[in-house]
Parts: sequence; C-alpha cells; structure tokens
Amino acid sequence: MRNEKIYLSVLTAIAVLLGIFENMIPAFFAFAPGAKIGLPNLIIIIAMFTLNWRQVWTIQILRLGFTALFTGFSVFLYSFAGAVLSLLAMYVVKQFGPRLISMIGISVVGGFFHNLGQLLVASLIAQSPQVLYYLPVLTIFGLLAGLAIGVGANQMILRVENINRLFNNKNKEWLS
Repeated sequence: MRNEKIYLSVLTAIAVLLGIFENMIPAFFAFAPGAKIGLPNLIIIIAMFTLNWRQVWTIQILRLGFTALFTGFSVFLYSFAGAVLSLLAMYVVKQFGPRLISMIGISVVGGFFHNLGQLLVASLIAQSPQVLYYLPVLTIFGLLAGLAIGVGANQMILRVENINRLFNNKNKEWLS
C-alpha cells in the first residue's frame, strides 16, 4: 500500500513536471497554433495500465491543478476539458480489449479527443462553432502525438523494470 502511494506520487510529480516543461517549449508547429505533443499523457497512459481507474483520475486532476499554478487559469480550462474528454474516451476504447485495440491505439484516440475537448471549450468561450473548423488541422497533430506518446509509453513499460513489474502478466497482451 505504501509503495503504491509512492508510485502514485512519483507519477503525479513527473506528469506535473512534464506539463510545465511542455508549456515552456515554444510552439514548434507555427502553422498549427496550440499543437503540442502532450508529454504528460505519457504518464497517464502508463498509469492506465499499472493503476486502478480512481488512481489514474487522481493523477490527472492533481496534474491539471498543479500545472495550472504555473501556467494560469485560462490554460487550465482548455487542459481540463481536453484531459477529461481524452481520459473518458481512452477508458471506453480500452474496454474493447487488446484484441481490438493496442495501447498505442488507445493513446491515438486520447490525442484526438484531447484536441476535440479543447476546441469545444474554445468554441464556448468564443461563442462561435466556427472554432471547430480548426479540428481537422489539430486532428492530424493529435493523432501523430498520440502515436508518439503511445509508442513511448509502450517502450517505458517494457524497459523500466519497476513499471514492468507493476504491469503484470495479464497486461502483456496490450504491448505492441
């Protein structure tokens, strides 16, 4: 139990640090404002396969809250919407099982729904559905980012001994 709390705390701290770090990186997709890799989602994917659902939500909410202290409330609104919708979508598709979708596929779904959630909030704030016209552009980057994060999480689970140990034998079928 104590080790589980330490693991949860470490994952939360790493997710917060990755979120702060990612917000410090200048947008490298100048033609797609708002496009980011989503580095904290690497931790969320790992948590989805090594912790229970309540613990994953705990990491996500704490990550969002702590990161907002450093990035501001407006960023929090967009991040919160994207993170919640993404996590819900990933949970739903994970229920299909490893025969129909891989860990990488779950991450790709998360990348898409994260962008959708952010654009829905932007549409509400701007009071204009025209904001959603940007969805095709962000979808491309969301899918690519989801792919990169999924591959990264897959490799970390395989190569980091302590994470691999938590990722017990019944979960091995999720790895690609």
